[in-house]
Amino acid sequence: MKSYFRFLSRNKLYTLINVAGLVISLMFIILIGDYTWRQYSIDSWHKHADQISLIGYQDIFYMWPQAAEEIKSMCPEIEKTCCVLSQNGRIKHGQAEVKNAENEHGIIMLTDSTFFSMFDFELTEGDRRTALDAPDKCVITERLAKSLFGDKNPIGESLQIIGDHNLMLGSEDPYDSTLVYTVSAVAKNLDHTVLPNETQLIASMQRYPQIMGFQLQNEYFAYTGNGTPKAFFQLHPGTSLDSKIKVIQDHLSKNYSSFVDHSKVSFTPLTDIMFAPQNKGMGLLKGDKMRLRILLAAVLAILFFAITNYINLTVANTGFRAKEMATRKLFGSNQHQISLKLVAESTLLVAISFAIGLVLAVCFQDDVANLFKGKIDLINDISWGTLSVCLGFILLLGIISGVLPSCHISRFQPIDIVKGSFRFHSKMVLGKIFIILQNVVTVTMLTAALVIWLQLNHLIHAPLGFNTENIYSIYPPFDKSGEVRNMLEKMPFVEEIGALNGTSLTLYSNSMSTIKRDGKDIHIQRSMMNKKAFDILGLKIKKDFGATNGGVYLNEEAIRQLGYTEDTREIDWGRGEKSPICGILYDFHCVNVLKEVEPFAIIYLEEFKEPSYYYLIAKTNGDKKALAAFQDMFRKMDIPEEQLNGYANSFDYFIAETFADQQNTLRIITLFTFVAIIISIMGFIGMSLFFIRQRQKEIGIRKIMGSTSHEVMMLMLRTFCAPLLVSFIIAIPLSWYIMHDWLTNFSYRIELKPWIFIITCIFALLVAVLSVGLQIIKAARTNPAESIKTE
Repeated sequence: MKSYFRFLSRNKLYTLINVAGLVISLMFIILIGDYTWRQYSIDSWHKHADQISLIGYQDIFYMWPQAAEEIKSMCPEIEKTCCVLSQNGRIKHGQAEVKNAENEHGIIMLTDSTFFSMFDFELTEGDRRTALDAPDKCVITERLAKSLFGDKNPIGESLQIIGDHNLMLGSEDPYDSTLVYTVSAVAKNLDHTVLPNETQLIASMQRYPQIMGFQLQNEYFAYTGNGTPKAFFQLHPGTSLDSKIKVIQDHLSKNYSSFVDHSKVSFTPLTDIMFAPQNKGMGLLKGDKMRLRILLAAVLAILFFAITNYINLTVANTGFRAKEMATRKLFGSNQHQISLKLVAESTLLVAISFAIGLVLAVCFQDDVANLFKGKIDLINDISWGTLSVCLGFILLLGIISGVLPSCHISRFQPIDIVKGSFRFHSKMVLGKIFIILQNVVTVTMLTAALVIWLQLNHLIHAPLGFNTENIYSIYPPFDKSGEVRNMLEKMPFVEEIGALNGTSLTLYSNSMSTIKRDGKDIHIQRSMMNKKAFDILGLKIKKDFGATNGGVYLNEEAIRQLGYTEDTREIDWGRGEKSPICGILYDFHCVNVLKEVEPFAIIYLEEFKEPSYYYLIAKTNGDKKALAAFQDMFRKMDIPEEQLNGYANSFDYFIAETFADQQNTLRIITLFTFVAIIISIMGFIGMSLFFIRQRQKEIGIRKIMGSTSHEVMMLMLRTFCAPLLVSFIIAIPLSWYIMHDWLTNFSYRIELKPWIFIITCIFALLVAVLSVGLQIIKAARTNPAESIKTE
């Protein structure tokens, strides 16, 4: 290998381009490989994984704990049940305290005593059979044990859990949520599971009402900021609940809230929960197969760029290694041995690049995991199996990279090289094909990034049927609505302030009423607001009967579902409660333009009576400093920094948050497009240098024969850019097809205009021209006498 390392040291640009391209692409291959493996194998390691399923509905995982026990008593197929619910809160021991970090789900998991008999999470201290057999026992993770107790054995120690009431049903009175627990066991940090990996304490479900602030009553559909209560069932081996679904549906329909459609009960196997449509990512890890496909396509694209650069540059350098290979042949090496040497060289380069890529992957794994919305843990995932896969991958990549160059070199006769009659001139057919393919991928990725950005911007600023521009949602702390309102009135950029309660039009909060009509439950969103809020939102009135305090404005969808006419003047809420109808509103979209129009009731109030609890909306003059001022106001009220966005933000922000998955897709595609362009640029630079070196004598002769430097430059550019024009012909229809198919997922979407493809093609062309331009200018301005002397 000495000759190969000598060659690499003498051709530093060749080495840099190949190693850098392979390192970057292999780093992402390693990261995405671990991410994908974790996603598809999650929770499969539990002993009874094939017997465990999660009950829910077709659009959400939800179940009342009391209902789970009732279902178990009805179904002998069920061996045991286990309910879980993640919860925010604080954990204290003496003066030490642990609470949720930013972007974490609840660090407290409330669960049944069957948790450690159903799931195989490992305990490092304590007995799993008795870990949760009493209401005041809790299990902590190694992370929490280290944080609170250091090297001290925590078994038997007392902890305080201070709940965070995300929802209070039936009362607005504050309460003391502090509970004392005794540590009964220490578990390894949760990993490789769909349950929240940030969980630091597992406590008995029996005392949940005090921690959570409410009782899960049959007639309510309740949830916290970390999702809904969930019930796992472990079935006896070889049994199924398929035959019992109708019985379960009837029982739930008869005894529990109608806020969910009990006719759509579902059972999802434990290993399928990650990608289940009911998984909303709250209280459970959520997978996205579309994201995985995008990641796979993107990383294969940049790997393709790196390999093609290696093959292109190695073939282009064939002339510089031909004498070495000829000498080897003359000294007895056959073609097979030389081919093996070249494959070994490429495999060595891949192995070195893989090692560097692995180091970088470990360094960036947390950042990439946040971008991918998952977990990556390379060090702990190392095993004989993963090592074998990596070695096989390195070998495969080395063979693919080395075969073409070895075949190319085999065409040359050693006698011609030794006699000095060998001249290496290549039409670069293979190189041009690779450049075409690279540019097709680049243009397609650029187009995808641009179209996704345009579509997101289109959705966020779509007309919803009410005003959102320069309007901010203000969420005062408990019992401080009046105080916050007074502070807002003193801010010079605040033009109007409105008050509302119940459901905001961004659905940042939720209040719903159920009205029975002809045996059917009709769920209507409710929002109480004063005249200022009504005017700020600019809801469009179709028919106005005259506003009355406590009267109701119904939108057209509510009128349709209730079976009313446009002349109906009273709404019957049921149980003898009725309200006058003030008018009819044109339909509008809550949350975003893609969400279906819901029946909505606006309860009109002249003003809220003090003291009372309500939200505020502030209309500003467009001052860009408004949000900072609002959040600074709450910061002075000791609101944690990570919660400020929830207390004060613009309507447009909350709407944009509903497109978080699409925004994440855009970030991923933009990242990989940028990486692909960088690798492509390195390939262009390398190829242009070898292309110009090969045609150096031709350039000199043309200049001697009268061609100007400008004419030579244009000739070189045309020759180099011709493959790019071919790539545009392929890339435009391909990218149109891909993005047109993606846009069909949206009912409200942009049109694919020609300028989108023109911009991406011009950008790709400029990148290529700028990449090779400097080398071409330098070659065109070289003294022709110097070029002629170079062969």
